[in-house]
Amino acid sequence: MISTAARSLRLNGPTRRTVWLWGAALIAGAAAARVGWAAWIAHAQPSAVQDPDSPGYLAPARALVDAGRFTVTPTDPIPMFIRTPGYPVFLASILWLIDSRWAISPIQAFASLLGVAAVVWVGRRLIGPSAGLVAGAIVVLDPLQFVASGTLLTEGLAALVMSATVAVGAVVFALRSPAQVPRAAVFALGALAAAATMVRPTFWFYPAVIVILLAVRLHRLPQRALVAQLLVFLLPITLVVGGWQLRNHARVDSWQVSAVPSINLYCDNAAEVTADVSGASLESVMDRFGCPVEEDLDTDCERQAGWACWVPDPDAPGQGFDDLGREARQILLDHPVQTGRVLGEGLVREIAGPGTDTVAGYLGVGPSLPLTAVLFAWNAVLWGFAALGAATGLRSSHRAFWAFVVATIGYVMLVSAGAAAYARLRTPIVPMLALLTALGVKVCVSRLRGPADTAKT
Repeated sequence: MISTAARSLRLNGPTRRTVWLWGAALIAGAAAARVGWAAWIAHAQPSAVQDPDSPGYLAPARALVDAGRFTVTPTDPIPMFIRTPGYPVFLASILWLIDSRWAISPIQAFASLLGVAAVVWVGRRLIGPSAGLVAGAIVVLDPLQFVASGTLLTEGLAALVMSATVAVGAVVFALRSPAQVPRAAVFALGALAAAATMVRPTFWFYPAVIVILLAVRLHRLPQRALVAQLLVFLLPITLVVGGWQLRNHARVDSWQVSAVPSINLYCDNAAEVTADVSGASLESVMDRFGCPVEEDLDTDCERQAGWACWVPDPDAPGQGFDDLGREARQILLDHPVQTGRVLGEGLVREIAGPGTDTVAGYLGVGPSLPLTAVLFAWNAVLWGFAALGAATGLRSSHRAFWAFVVATIGYVMLVSAGAAAYARLRTPIVPMLALLTALGVKVCVSRLRGPADTAKT
């Protein structure tokens, strides 16, 4: 029966040229819809492209344009420490060229298409032409990617950086033999890891993951050559991330790359654990902790930059954020069971959450059961095929590359887990998830077509 179906697929199925044409048309149409919707919704309903965190990026971006400094607002000289400069610099470049907040969303959506092209290229080189189109179609159609492309938050830019990272990673971990990996590619990989950290500070430990993978990939090289490649990788990270930490030490007396990790640990995770242990409400614990409340924006600074103006103690090292981080870590270590539950539940929300509120808000519609069902089914299909793709890729001749992809996905999901974790936070890894999904789809199609095609996978 299976052999009859396989013969029918080979005789009556579409030609490869037809598949390519339809796939390219789908990607082009979805890309046009992505940019067009971002332009329309930013004009018709500006609140749909903003989040309570958005002012914390827009205000320092405007400060860069108007005052030439990275401060909380253009008129407030307080050094910006809560946000890293990656996304504000991106916003500032648009505001400098086109002094229009409306223009940010369509330009950002258009830039996101570069990530689609990178995924198609990697899929075509490592999986196959049709699979490359499948991967690109997944990225351009993914609801969270669609939302992030036009929303004034870091996820869209982070996804673009991750797409570039996977393209360079393909050169380093798959397309060249270890002895032929160009130093320029290794340097570019380090530069992208540094850029990811400047966009989202949770990537601060990510270079350590890549160092381990590089050491395994290049372990057959002479020791001097191996060390040289690792130093080339670490050079841009040292210059960019290390340089930014030197800036923070000089301006606010802290070696942290950003205050956000401390805030998340203290006002999200530690507050949730404390509420669980004490039986008090989360709101009362956050009030006792002195955490910022989005509704209480009274000062001129807060009206411009939101809670990014919050400084617990201007005279303390790290403006008091370092102390919050230390206290938060102590609370979490003192209650490992509750901490594990908070982190575990956050990880489940990241992986399985449909993202209904996020998508509905950007579409300008209300959350609904049908929308939730569609988003949940899409996500479940992606993860299902991606799991098959990961199992296949880790046994293939390009296992080093697929290990890089799986490790990156695992890292991003783990460092984002916590009390405030939800579906939106998996947006940056969708390009890598799309490649694994495309590989899983190819395996299934090959098995349907027969043993000969399966052997080629």
